[in-house]
Amino acid sequence: MPGSLPPALAGAVPTLPLVGPSRLFGGRKRDSDGPTEPSGGDGPGTGTGSVARSRAGDGECSAETPMYCPKRRLNELFWNADYTSIDTLVNEGGRTVDVPERTVETDQFWRGFFPTDHALTFLNRFAPIRAGFHKRFWMEGDAYRGETTDPDGVITGHNRLREVEHRGRQYVLLTYSDLQYRLFYDLLLPISEDVLVGKAYVGRFPYGVEILTFAMTRRYGFDYLAPVDHRALWDHGTAPDPEVLKSTPWGVQLVSRAGLSEPYFEFRFEDAESGELEMQWEVLDVWPGHSRTEMHEDVLETFDFTNWYDEIKQLTDDFMVGKWCQGDLQILPAPEEGSLGYVHSEAKETGDGERLCLYYVMNPLEGK
Repeated sequence: MPGSLPPALAGAVPTLPLVGPSRLFGGRKRDSDGPTEPSGGDGPGTGTGSVARSRAGDGECSAETPMYCPKRRLNELFWNADYTSIDTLVNEGGRTVDVPERTVETDQFWRGFFPTDHALTFLNRFAPIRAGFHKRFWMEGDAYRGETTDPDGVITGHNRLREVEHRGRQYVLLTYSDLQYRLFYDLLLPISEDVLVGKAYVGRFPYGVEILTFAMTRRYGFDYLAPVDHRALWDHGTAPDPEVLKSTPWGVQLVSRAGLSEPYFEFRFEDAESGELEMQWEVLDVWPGHSRTEMHEDVLETFDFTNWYDEIKQLTDDFMVGKWCQGDLQILPAPEEGSLGYVHSEAKETGDGERLCLYYVMNPLEGK
């Protein structure tokens, strides 16, 4: 079924050099100032007030952070925010992962987000589906071209773009050149260098039937840290400082395509009677246990009674990244490289196959 739909809808149905002790950089930086928040309303030209900020998860819905917005707020932006230019859409490459600011800025592609009240926003944290999508745009002569893919690049649709007027407003019309996707099109509204809001339709412009409202950004916070971002951070981590590990309890959040989970796990580190560093862990405040640790040159490993083990690296004194991976005995088969909810497949360091891992980040727990 996903193969019969354009990549954005198939998802709905179905690098970096170190430039400082705590900052990763790659590619260009852009002015991240967003537009003035538009007036409210459910259609073009309606409403006189500003877009209200509403809570969605741990972030605030705004024109600069549309990934926290429900559909109603995205509608307000789509019909009322100022149009910038089709040139704004063109990607130039590069990625910045800023640990102190807890932000990711990528110009390799635009990352798509469903409204916070869309069922897949919740389900994608758990269900093994390719929910979510990316779009990448470039110039080909005087023409604007692009491609729409699922997060793993398995499904790809090729795009043509041009500026159009719709209901008295300027938009970018995105059509699919692939025969199987020609029944679908998008209307895109770029509202800043880093944000666009769009709607997907089935039919022929301008008479199509709306089937999806979405937002896309080139800048997002660590609440939406993706597996590719975790891998970039991992490559630049170092072996943790034992004193930093022991200084605080750590909240552990799992990484999925949809972003970070709640802190389902808690890690505490202390010296055992033997003098070796030991990790105490607790799952959902109900299941405690402990693991022995082995410190290596560039990573800390921990082992418990299971066939899985942890690998932990430090980025700063208040931020670490980790993996919980299958050991040598592969009880569960690893799929091709990709992600299934919180479970990610990656190549073994030995180069002889794949292994399954849970990716996570660690932050100090306040008030404990």
